[in-house]
Amino acid sequence: MQGRALKLLVFPFALLAVDSAAWADVLQFAPDRDATLYEDVGGGVANGSGSHVFMGRTGPDADSSSRRALLRFDVSAIPADAVIDSAELSFGINQVPSVLPTGGTVSVHRVVADWGEGGSNAPGPEGGGTAAQSQDATWQHRFYDTEFWTEPGGDFLLTASSASGYGADIETITLPSTEAMTRDIRKWVKYPDENFGWMMIGNETQDYTARRIDSRDQGGGAPPELTVEFHMAGVTDNLGLELLTSGLDSPVVITNAGDGSDRLFIVEQEGIIRIFDLSSGTLLPTPFLDITAEVDDVGSEQGLLGLAFHPDFENNRQFYVNYTYDPGPGLDRTRIAMYQASVGNPNIANTTETVILEFEQDFANHNGGDIHFDPDGYLVIATGDGGSGNDPNNRAQTLTTLLGKMLRIDIDSSRAKDDVSEGGTGLCGLVQNYAIPAGNPYVGGDSGCDEILHIGMRNPWRFSFDALTGDMFIGDVGQGLWEEISFAPAGATDINFGWKICEGAHVRGSSTNLCTFGELPIIEYARSGGNCAVTGGYVYRGPIASLQGRYVYADYCSARIWIAEFDGANWVSEEWMETPSLGAIPTFGQDEQCNLYVADFGTNSIYRFVNTELFFESGFENGAFAGDPLSCQ
Repeated sequence: MQGRALKLLVFPFALLAVDSAAWADVLQFAPDRDATLYEDVGGGVANGSGSHVFMGRTGPDADSSSRRALLRFDVSAIPADAVIDSAELSFGINQVPSVLPTGGTVSVHRVVADWGEGGSNAPGPEGGGTAAQSQDATWQHRFYDTEFWTEPGGDFLLTASSASGYGADIETITLPSTEAMTRDIRKWVKYPDENFGWMMIGNETQDYTARRIDSRDQGGGAPPELTVEFHMAGVTDNLGLELLTSGLDSPVVITNAGDGSDRLFIVEQEGIIRIFDLSSGTLLPTPFLDITAEVDDVGSEQGLLGLAFHPDFENNRQFYVNYTYDPGPGLDRTRIAMYQASVGNPNIANTTETVILEFEQDFANHNGGDIHFDPDGYLVIATGDGGSGNDPNNRAQTLTTLLGKMLRIDIDSSRAKDDVSEGGTGLCGLVQNYAIPAGNPYVGGDSGCDEILHIGMRNPWRFSFDALTGDMFIGDVGQGLWEEISFAPAGATDINFGWKICEGAHVRGSSTNLCTFGELPIIEYARSGGNCAVTGGYVYRGPIASLQGRYVYADYCSARIWIAEFDGANWVSEEWMETPSLGAIPTFGQDEQCNLYVADFGTNSIYRFVNTELFFESGFENGAFAGDPLSCQ
């Protein structure tokens, strides 16, 4: 068994809060590149980098009018998760002609790498201007008098004036903090490899204007400088829920098929699987599968409780369900069965059922029910302790029953189905249409069922695998005092999570005595203040940068949502205080892009976690998945 030295105890009534502005900083940058992209000197055209940035007309009789120059900054020192508060661009302007007029203007524009250079006397990319040199950012020319830079938007206008003679330095002009510049910095931080910066243009309506902006290697004067102020936000800053769909009936599972179809599959507890088409934003009216006739949902914890798509679903069309089943006389059973999607219509499943595994339940409650394929392609099944209270039959600690366990089976192998001939206990399922992974801890032995992966569960309600690491997180519902999140590192086997000796990190039934048996949870919280049953969630690996790597979970009754982060020693939880009012939370789920969803029993709705303050419609602030996901199912 693998242990952890120190566990964090999290209490909803005394949560450890995470500062919404953990730290702030101001960074100053000098240009890492300055270049004259287009320089018109007496009718001549030149491209290239220089020690100064020149601009403006040479005189009223000059053949042409403008010089344009690029300033580019390397802002990679700003953390990708930074919230940019302000940005200022400052530079000294000198060499203003001594003849009247004594002033001039300079306009500042944004430049991005995918703009093409246009001509100096015609708008748009058809003007035929000379292309920028290699590694220079390019720009899209517009008529200065009539068109401004509208993508990514806006202009900045600076005015320089002086009564001094030629060669006098003008004081540094600072561009005021603006939302538009802040947007640029945000994009630059998120995509530091994009070659874009700011371009200066001399005012073509003036006969005389500023002649030089001091560059990074110019002696004397003030070099251009970019100043950025930012802070590191708390994880819940700008986090919200967006209604995806309503009109459901007791949704208990949200998942995807991993087939690139952009569909969410929603399980309704009575025995129906619905499809929400994300590409069209539509809840399809016809069920994907309806097995209400097979499902026993008389008890409040019974029903169709689990759905998992085969890792090769795109080719074999196989998916698996976990539901409670009434065989007639005797005890109800948990059944794992396989179905296939139709060849002719991928939004309809065939009704032919192949039963994979069955085992009996002692009572109607504590059925667990969640199922997922692990990173190795094996099917993992969460089972409750058989029900009633305090595990009266001691199922969770008994190795010859499948109750109160995390099971792992091989639904693809052609190996022999049983190892009784080898002297082991063998398979314990009443239906045995599966094989056993070789790494299961009791294979070939005489002490336990071959299907067992971990023991000591009470009622594991929703578990998941981290899509990046393969670690397993299990929400296990407590008896009366403590709710817990249990943890199994990727590849671990034979962990004893402690029930019924332990409830959470405490001795069962105690509010003070810590338990020293088994693997203690990484998170526990008290069943108080409206809390009654934990709903396990997911380590977030979706597009919201501030949530990356954090574990999101909830309580079913209070509808509180917590966000936990591993600090190197412990998992530290923060309650999301801005959670929109939800009635009850039975489950979380993911789509193929690792977006996170949550179901609400109160309104029978599904919500998606979103960033509520996007600066660009493209949503680039959300970034992309940080790593190669194993699976976002």
